[in-house]
Amino acid sequence: MSDQQNLQDLLEEINAVPEEKIEYCDLPYNVFINEAEGLHTRASLDLPELKTYNFDETRLPKLLALIGALRTAQSNWETQKTDKQKAVEAWKAEAPAMNELHDELIANMEFAYRNDEQLLDKLADIKQGDSHADTVQDMASLAALGKENTALLTAINFDLTHLDTATEMADRMGHLLGEINGRMYFEDDLKLIRDKSYTLCKEVVDEIRNYGKFTFRKDTEKRKAYASKYKRERMISYRKAKAEKQNTPIEEDVNP
Repeated sequence: MSDQQNLQDLLEEINAVPEEKIEYCDLPYNVFINEAEGLHTRASLDLPELKTYNFDETRLPKLLALIGALRTAQSNWETQKTDKQKAVEAWKAEAPAMNELHDELIANMEFAYRNDEQLLDKLADIKQGDSHADTVQDMASLAALGKENTALLTAINFDLTHLDTATEMADRMGHLLGEINGRMYFEDDLKLIRDKSYTLCKEVVDEIRNYGKFTFRKDTEKRKAYASKYKRERMISYRKAKAEKQNTPIEEDVNP
């Protein structure tokens, strides 16, 4: 079964996780997922010993399904986040040129239309508002106003191709703004699904780890396989750095 299908099959259970029960990952997601897959392999090999203490073997296929769901949920969130970041970066790169052309169009039109009160009133209406969305709309409106009144602009040697540029820029920047604003809330939804998927997956991982640590409590090497290698190595590094400062020996801990 595909990871995407796992997410779809478990989506109802994932969404049912109360927000106040959500747990947050304290290590990189790719590390957690890799360790969870390794844990599944280890527990599958040790299943006869684990079952000695009434380990529920249905937790193993459930863990695989949850890993697949989490991998997909994380990928969905990362992709959405990346797309939004690209839109934000593109906006930042192109906004200065848009703002410059915006101001130039207004300046030229105010001068060209200085003796036409009706056109000046239309220009004043366009200039209202100072949000990003207002600026994008201004570009389209200014282009339309200019194309309807080209004679006065031509009289001051205004380059009419700027009006086409303004129309194209309004379309492009409007699309970018839609990408940014449209993804603002979906990102939160996707993150919530990712966090809830992790919460369910961690619950099964923790239970298998606890069973393994207890089952092999007298076997240091096997017991170590049921602890997080990532956390263990981080703890060792921390203790090593601390010991070097204090000139004291360190002891390895297999419990993380």
